[in-house]
Amino acid sequence: MPLPQNYIEALGRLGAAFAAYESATGHAAILVGGAAAAIHTDGEFMSADFDVVAGADQAFAEAMSASGFVADDKAVHGMGWYHPAYPAFAVEQVSGGFFDGRGERDRCLRLILQDGASIVLPAVEDMIADRLGQHEIAKGDTAMLEQARALFTLAQDLDATYLRRRISEEGGNPAHLGISEDP
Repeated sequence: MPLPQNYIEALGRLGAAFAAYESATGHAAILVGGAAAAIHTDGEFMSADFDVVAGADQAFAEAMSASGFVADDKAVHGMGWYHPAYPAFAVEQVSGGFFDGRGERDRCLRLILQDGASIVLPAVEDMIADRLGQHEIAKGDTAMLEQARALFTLAQDLDATYLRRRISEEGGNPAHLGISEDP
């Protein structure tokens, strides 16, 4: 199931904010969580919120405002926004570092959109590890496990050593993917 057109359009608006943020700070904001899983799986798992890691709060808020986003006081995890043209999709700036400082930014993927905008996504290994870790935290909720398995199945050229390390760091269980902890 491909990503819906309005989702892609909302990502385009977010990409403009990412470009403005990167221009202002020299650092890329990173789309994480369910939205990153949705993109990595081409819509197999959808998320209506866009969780973003961006270190400079004020610069990100300014980039969001300059890109037409409006502050949303209903944000669950941190500062939040929505775009009036796409109110169904909330954007939240999550606190903390990129996977609490354990993810390697140089492994991130840049998804080029239109007009010079782009979205930066975590490496698929980081996404698999995150989803497995979230599955362990959620105890019994299989949605995160299903996402991890789909990401693992769809991925190509995985760095198995990095994947095992990241799964361990996130508290996940590699056996859920049919792999052992040790190579």
